Amino acid sequence: MLTIEVVKELCRAIAVENTGLSDDSLSGEVSGIVYRCDVVDCGEVVITNRHIDVEYSFGDCYEIAEGTPLYQRLSGLCGLPPEPDEGERILYQW
Repeated sequence: MLTIEVVKELCRAIAVENTGLSDDSLSGEVSGIVYRCDVVDCGEVVITNRHIDVEYSFGDCYEIAEGTPLYQRLSGLCGLPPEPDEGERILYQW
């Protein structure tokens, strides 16, 4: 599980990505952070979408895509598997 300090750091990083300003004011609104691996079988092609969702108490969600520096940082902190594994894993819950 992630600590509140990591959640604050994450919110600052998200704010910098979106506004260019470092702000962790939304950290108190984070209700959960969930790793998700969606696997869709489309005939002969299998599509895998790994991401981390930051869920807010007011209903919004911010998706952190695999391959981004923020995803890599959280992946290392949480020990996420390097290979796709279908399903969900709760990383933080308020």
